[in-house]
Amino acid sequence: MPELPEVETIARELQAVLPGRGVRRVRIFRKDALQGVPVARFQKGLEGRRFQAVRRRGKYLLFHLKPEAWLVAHLRMTGKFALTPRPDAPPLHHRVWFELDDGAVLAFQDLRCLGTLELAGAPEAVPGVAAMGVEPLEPGFTRDWLAQALSRSRAPLKHWLMHQGHIAGLGNIYVAEILFGAGLSPLRAAATVTREEAARLHQAVRRVLMRAIAKNGTTISDYRRVDDKTGDFQNFLRVYGRAGQPCHTCRTPIQRVVQQQRSTFYCPTCQR
Repeated sequence: MPELPEVETIARELQAVLPGRGVRRVRIFRKDALQGVPVARFQKGLEGRRFQAVRRRGKYLLFHLKPEAWLVAHLRMTGKFALTPRPDAPPLHHRVWFELDDGAVLAFQDLRCLGTLELAGAPEAVPGVAAMGVEPLEPGFTRDWLAQALSRSRAPLKHWLMHQGHIAGLGNIYVAEILFGAGLSPLRAAATVTREEAARLHQAVRRVLMRAIAKNGTTISDYRRVDDKTGDFQNFLRVYGRAGQPCHTCRTPIQRVVQQQRSTFYCPTCQR
């Protein structure tokens, strides 16, 4: 599933090309993504509106439209947006077309049909968005906040970091890289993290995410940018997906364990 850097990359690319363009027609080829909303209602709610801005909240894409409305998208495993000239017929895996007033098409594609599109009066009206925690690249994410929040939980550190109600946008790949960067074991209880360690963790969160955004995210399987290119950060992973390979720092083999049915990768020497 795309995490914060991938969704931020997509939001920035769409922000560069969508504002000012109007939605002339919405075509639905498969309605799974509409979360049970009738097709006609979804179309009526979008047609005639104009894109104002695109931004990210956690792993959600937020499209601001005028007259006032928000299109809220979650890509899940294989969803993606592409801005293209209008094809003669919808290619395989195209689920929704937003036909624009300049003749182009913003196409929502989704191989596994797990992504969602919701129309709302405000982003916070979507329960998943309303439940998001602090944004890790915004001012509210401070060392003091992190230390205090960790001190209240006995959950394993990895699980705590991946909880979207704590910090928005982190997932399995970046939590592994962040914990390696901070020198902290994913198996530790959150409350055992000292204030000094929390400061290191805070620094690692921001450093890893900003570097990943600069590299346009990580492509492990299905993720593609709006221009269909892959990200580059997979070439800089230190632990994720490297079970049995030597740690770049100490040469100890990277370990893989399973936590909550998810693979966890870490160095047992660097992350005691």
